Amino acid sequence: MTIQDKLKDWAKDTAAAYHKLANENEACNRAFYTQSDLSKLNTYPELLILGINPKGNCKYDYPIDENGYMGQIQNEKWGIPNGMTGENLLKGNPFECDKCNWPIWNPVKILFEKAGALDLLAEGNYAYSNMVLYETPCEKDIPEKAWSLLSQTFALIDILQPKYILCLGKKNAMERLIAKDSCEEVLPGMLYKGQYKQSTVLGLPHPSRNAWSKHYEVLAQEVRKIIELSK
Repeated sequence: MTIQDKLKDWAKDTAAAYHKLANENEACNRAFYTQSDLSKLNTYPELLILGINPKGNCKYDYPIDENGYMGQIQNEKWGIPNGMTGENLLKGNPFECDKCNWPIWNPVKILFEKAGALDLLAEGNYAYSNMVLYETPCEKDIPEKAWSLLSQTFALIDILQPKYILCLGKKNAMERLIAKDSCEEVLPGMLYKGQYKQSTVLGLPHPSRNAWSKHYEVLAQEVRKIIELSK
C-alpha cells in the first residue's frame, strides 16, 4: 500500500469515529478537522507538528457557527453537507492556506529558520495535525470523552513515520504521546525531548502563549543540536 492508500483508510475510519461521537455525545458536538492537506503527501514527511486541538489557546479568524458540528456541516466552505467524510478530513483545514496569519505558525517558522532547519517546513516534507480533532475555544474546554479517540492520532503517526515530532504543548500534547518520566528536560520549562518508536519528539509550550519570544536563540541552538544528533 502507498502512503496515500494508508491515509485514505485512516481518514475514513477517523471521520466515522469523530462523526459518531459528535452525534452521540453532547459535549463532543463540535466541529472537527485536521490541519495540513494530507492528500498532498506522496512520501513520508520528516516532520509532524502536533498541536493540542484546533483553535486551542487562541482565536483564529474563521469562527465556526455556535451550533457545533451542525454549524460546520452548514458552512459551505467545508463542503460536507452530509457530514464529514474521509476525503474531506484528509484535505485538512480549508483555511490552512492562511496559516501565515495564525499566531501558532510564525513562531514555528522562526524557530526552524534560526535552527537552520527550514527545509523541514518545505511543502510535502511536513504534516500538521492535532492530538484531538474537535475544535474548542480553549484547551481546558476539550471534552474528556474526546480523548477516547486519541488512538486515531497514534494511528496517523504510525502511518506517517516522521523522523521528528514537534508537540506544541507539554501536558496535553507531548505527555499524551509519551510517558511523563520519559521526557528529558533540555531547557527548564521550555524544551523537552523524548522518543516515540523511531521518532524524535520535541515538546515546547504552546506558541500562542508568547512563551518563545524571548528564547528563540537558545531554543534554536538546542533544536539544531537535537536534529544534528539524530541524523
